[in-house]
Amino acid sequence: MRLFRIIDRYVFLEAFGLFALGFFAFEAFLVVNKLFLEAERILDPSMPGLAIVLIVLLDAPYFATMALPFAVLFATLMSMGRLAKDNELTAMFTNGISLYRLFLPFLLLSSISVGLAYYVNESLITKAATVQQKIYNANPVILAGEKAEPDPFIVKLDQGEFIASTLFDKDEGRLNNMVLDDWSKEGGDELNVARQAQVDGDFLIAGQNTRDPAMIYKMRPSDKLYQSYAREPTDRIPLGVDLKTQFTEMKTPQELTQTELAQQSKLKKQRGQNPAEDLTDFHLRFSGPFASLAFALVAMPLSLRAPRDERLLGLILTVLLAMLYYLLHFMGKLMGYNEVLPPWLGAWMMNIVFAFISLFIFVSSRK
Repeated sequence: MRLFRIIDRYVFLEAFGLFALGFFAFEAFLVVNKLFLEAERILDPSMPGLAIVLIVLLDAPYFATMALPFAVLFATLMSMGRLAKDNELTAMFTNGISLYRLFLPFLLLSSISVGLAYYVNESLITKAATVQQKIYNANPVILAGEKAEPDPFIVKLDQGEFIASTLFDKDEGRLNNMVLDDWSKEGGDELNVARQAQVDGDFLIAGQNTRDPAMIYKMRPSDKLYQSYAREPTDRIPLGVDLKTQFTEMKTPQELTQTELAQQSKLKKQRGQNPAEDLTDFHLRFSGPFASLAFALVAMPLSLRAPRDERLLGLILTVLLAMLYYLLHFMGKLMGYNEVLPPWLGAWMMNIVFAFISLFIFVSSRK
């Protein structure tokens, strides 16, 4: 047992030093790379350069969640490769230490990385995203031109009605080209149409003046055709919900914790909006941190099968495995967003694939 403790401490310290080196190197690379990509806008006199630099620096917590698994992968491959090259692994195996037992120091290292990644996701990234959003709101020119046309606004109300508009100005509570489809009316469907409508608490003021009044279209049960009627210029329609307050509170997934993401996805579903993006990000908050464990499981037995005299092989394998993992990560994320896969499966896909790869390599390397 004393021999095991000594070897555990020896292997862990060997890997931890490489882990710290890999983390800070990859984190710095990602931040500097993002600064280079934004260099043109930073140096543009018409752009708020300092605000853009601050936005990039606030991406550091997000980059950390990518650097932590990379550091575990780098540390595992490089430390195992060094031990194999100096025949220390042969000595350990000769003294009865199995490959599974030797994995314990790397399991501890990857568990530390998983915990750190989870904390960064839940605390630092959400706070950084909130500050970034404030900077964007104070400097709208930064986002100018990135989105030519806003998405249409479509929502399901509490009584089953649908309201849609080409634009919903959440600050002013104004809806352009509004259509309210009310199925709750007795005698058939009823459409309320207005070129412009204004939110007033739980009411909607449809139409603005006599030249552009709100219109109502009622379906005749006999032939299922609609008949149009002009309404009062400022017709007040009860909605049962304050759209301005309700949807101004909607935030990006990066600004929310897991609990808040679950609540917002539930609210979106109730309002008739697609919650797939929020649900995928919710499951990614669990699956993302486990990238460190997935990397360690694959990297450790894989390093034993590599030629011992290839010093650069660890770096090459690190880059290739990281590319494969994050390719699967972004593919699964997009498929979850677009409901090609269930959100939970899209979020966990990369870890499932790496679990099968590690199982195959462990079984083939057990001797």
